[in-house]
Amino acid sequence: MKRTYLRHTALATSVLLATGCATAPGAPGGNGIGNQLQQTFASDDPCSNNARNIGILGGAVLGAILGNAIGGGKDESKLVGAALGGVLGGFIGADMDRKRCELAKVAKKYDLDITYANIEAQGDVQAAPSAPGASATNTSPSPAVIGNTVTVRDKDGAASHFESGSDRLTSKAQEYFAAIATQYSPEAALAGQIDPNRKKEIAKQLAQRHVLLIGHTDDTGSSPLNASLSERRARAVAAYLKQKGVPEGSIYYQGAGETMPMADNRTEAGRATNRRVEIVELADEAGFKKYLSARKPNYAYYRPHDIVAPVVKAPASQAPAPNTTETDSRSAKAKNTTRTTTTARTKPSNMPKLAQTASPVINFGGAPYSMETAKLDVGALTPSKTGFSLISKAYADDSVLLSDCTHDRPRAVGSVKSLRDGSSYKTSEHLPQLYGKTWATMVNDNLVVINHLAVLRDGGAPANLPELKIYAQYKPSTAQKPQINEEPQVNSYLVDKGVLYRMFPRGDGGLRCMDVLFGTDGAPIAKAGKLIYAAGSSQYVADFKPQLQ
Repeated sequence: MKRTYLRHTALATSVLLATGCATAPGAPGGNGIGNQLQQTFASDDPCSNNARNIGILGGAVLGAILGNAIGGGKDESKLVGAALGGVLGGFIGADMDRKRCELAKVAKKYDLDITYANIEAQGDVQAAPSAPGASATNTSPSPAVIGNTVTVRDKDGAASHFESGSDRLTSKAQEYFAAIATQYSPEAALAGQIDPNRKKEIAKQLAQRHVLLIGHTDDTGSSPLNASLSERRARAVAAYLKQKGVPEGSIYYQGAGETMPMADNRTEAGRATNRRVEIVELADEAGFKKYLSARKPNYAYYRPHDIVAPVVKAPASQAPAPNTTETDSRSAKAKNTTRTTTTARTKPSNMPKLAQTASPVINFGGAPYSMETAKLDVGALTPSKTGFSLISKAYADDSVLLSDCTHDRPRAVGSVKSLRDGSSYKTSEHLPQLYGKTWATMVNDNLVVINHLAVLRDGGAPANLPELKIYAQYKPSTAQKPQINEEPQVNSYLVDKGVLYRMFPRGDGGLRCMDVLFGTDGAPIAKAGKLIYAAGSSQYVADFKPQLQ
């Protein structure tokens, strides 16, 4: 039975080779089987039928299996099943091929850098060269493709899609985004279809489609402003898809700001690459959820930004450290400054500073600050797959995850929203024990409470802002009010040893920032934590491990 099944699968493949893009006799490369496979499934020509052929083959294999089950093993049933499966499997693939070809023409006409890549069923984005339709390094057919992602940039790296500081498209950008949006219209997908049954089937598939517009920026300037502006710009481009007939309920948009870089923000070339508009197309709701849950920022491209310590008066009980220690700390800081100069780490001139505060410093009983004692051991950083970059496992020595929280800043990101009503696309999947619960611990007789702490399973992103309360010199028997009561900004990162949860309070009590390492196994106590605070001209580090309450 196995031989018969394989024979008919081979028959389907041979039909593709006979009708596909085989190299013409006498052309470079010849007409051998290797070149035929290359041209059929992994051609460098953006107007080839790669996706269609892969879809037909995948559908033919599945159809043969179903035909075998329904027909009781009869050869005729297998052939019919393979034929029907191939027809259905080619629908989406043919539209992907058409779109890739037309986008290549748009890129050439308007001198754009348009990058095209497939999205696999598990949500990983396959790396692709900078031309739409050029093949990835893996040339084997993959029937698991459920969508595609297209990135649009100007070739010169300028952010000239929009007028400066605005979500208004330039006149040139209006032309090429209209041309790009046309390729997603139902009319374009149905063009050339004569069979009414085929049209009906394609329309049914298109009705399930989800299209997400994402605005991206570099990491200069204010992160909240970047996220807000990139969201408005993504929405402006999304409106073009609606104008071209894509159902409003199928269109989503997001302002990712600086949080999903695809190049190193330490260089101007990298920052230019990160300024882009991305169009993500998924075949259905299930694929859309898989994509959102699988994408993760590439932390290696996050550039450190030192936060500025608040000015506070040190109490007598927490005098500055001896001069030798303080000098060592400053020397370490100076050494770090020298190192970061060589890696082009710069602090934006409009970097938000922590406000000066008259709030008395809280003595957390910490040791004098040093770069080595302030950072947590997070283990190897988890490489992620995002955009079109080939993610390297090598991380810069000044990575924000290999430093303490004073070298990071809050990174704002907008939620995925529906174009129809602006509502956020909700997900309720959280990491174990990190879904709105309360964590607390005592630090040198001060009660530290973190309420509503929640981290999404999707990418390890914070689900909301927590509530931070600190009761200085806590006395359980009294109705004591917290000295610190706020909702700090938060970054959270998936790391080898769990989740690094990083809080940025506004500076009351001298508090600068807090790092907590939680496990992903549901343990009721954090693995480790560092609380960094300022007292006078000195900084201190206190260890703490909050527990689930």
